[in-house]
Amino acid sequence: MRIIFPTTPDVFIADQEDIVGRELSKGEKEVVAAWVEVFNLTYEDGLTQDRDILENDLDKLAELMARHKDNAGVHKFAKSCRAWMIEAWRQGKEAAQHD
Repeated sequence: MRIIFPTTPDVFIADQEDIVGRELSKGEKEVVAAWVEVFNLTYEDGLTQDRDILENDLDKLAELMARHKDNAGVHKFAKSCRAWMIEAWRQGKEAAQHD
């Protein structure tokens, strides 16, 4: 499934469950739902083509990774969030260019 932003937590969670091949736990679903809000806000930043906000947000993720440099799980999760933020911003920018 290809995620189209903005999206809902339910759609995004279903996609992630399909990718990992299992149902996410309640805690995982709560975390993912919170991040979907971030991705949707990043999409809105793409609509305004505000690259500085995207870069600032990506820098914050890099700081999180630096603080947890020895935690592979944090790095894997943060890299995934980074990719989704970039994709959401790209979709917002693309949508703005077609209006």
